[in-house]
Amino acid sequence: MRIAHVLTYVSADGAFGGPVAVMGALTGELARRGHDVEIFAGWDGRFRYTVPGVDVHLYRTRRVVPGGFSGLVAPGLRTTLRRRASDFDVVHVHLARDLVTTPAALAVARSDRGAVLFVQTHGMVKPDTRARSRVFDIGIRRILRRASGVLALNDVDEERIESVAHEPISVLDLPNGVASQPEHVRPERAAPEVLFLARLQPRKRVMLFAEAARLVHERGVACSFVVVGPDEGDLEELRTFIERHDLSDVIVYEGSLPPGRGVARLAEADVYVLPSLNEPFPMSVLEALSVGTATIISSSCHISRRLSDAGAVMTFDADVDELAEAISLLVTDGERRRRLSVNGRAAVESEFSIEHVVGRLEKYYEAATHHAGSHRGGHAE
Repeated sequence: MRIAHVLTYVSADGAFGGPVAVMGALTGELARRGHDVEIFAGWDGRFRYTVPGVDVHLYRTRRVVPGGFSGLVAPGLRTTLRRRASDFDVVHVHLARDLVTTPAALAVARSDRGAVLFVQTHGMVKPDTRARSRVFDIGIRRILRRASGVLALNDVDEERIESVAHEPISVLDLPNGVASQPEHVRPERAAPEVLFLARLQPRKRVMLFAEAARLVHERGVACSFVVVGPDEGDLEELRTFIERHDLSDVIVYEGSLPPGRGVARLAEADVYVLPSLNEPFPMSVLEALSVGTATIISSSCHISRRLSDAGAVMTFDADVDELAEAISLLVTDGERRRRLSVNGRAAVESEFSIEHVVGRLEKYYEAATHHAGSHRGGHAE
């Protein structure tokens, strides 16, 4: 099949996070299976983004409205996609409330040139009463209703999407997946390393991680703490906290990483902590499990029970003392880390492999293109 994927933004600091990793994994596996795959994405003008076997088209973004990614535009992307709609059997848009993917998806939805439309929201399309979101939702609802398939991460994501759509739509289940990774030997160090790798913004709760690090340090537990990720508002507070509590030798901020580099950094850590609230289906957690890094997540994560039941992660509730206790247990118990490592890798292999996920996605594509082809009196390639 001829397949296009569309994404809001790729950049050297990896600021758009999980959707970039998801798109890279999906398109790479689709190309490996012999499909002709192209990517169309907004771009910071600096990062050289590549996916093996995939043609990548990047469009320099500029901001026309203040506030996050929603105000970015990528001149030329929508026009090119509309002009080339007949070149593809499937156009798969990683949809968000923004001025890149929403207009692109609308252009495909309105086109009579043959490509079927799939949208994947990554938990980003959910009920929101703010004025800007209500304006976007005029177009978002039209996209959801016209798409051949709307891909949801889990039941919670499906309910939220349907709530935005305001009427029955074709929602299909598609979890995130990651590639299997070889066994990794962690570097020799005097004490275990505990890693936070995520955007530095309130929902990700880097400050809870920092407070837990302070408690663990005060209890005399030997370990180091590292923070990695682009700043989205919390870096100044983190640096002030480190200075106030004299923790410069305990907590280190390493900056951000470009897309594709997170897996290697996760593999170097002894423990990965993602304390964020209500994560739908965090790719960084799957990546950590794939390289055998012992992982701690919040019980509010939508896949926490699934992973906990598999013995693949430790979970904690909102309390910082509980997080500090979980970290202390893992950094002082190598056998416990080893068990989590083995179980985490097994969970990825059995439930979250990219091969399994793309196999399901292929079936969705094939059914939709066959249906569209039969309605046009022909058959899709």
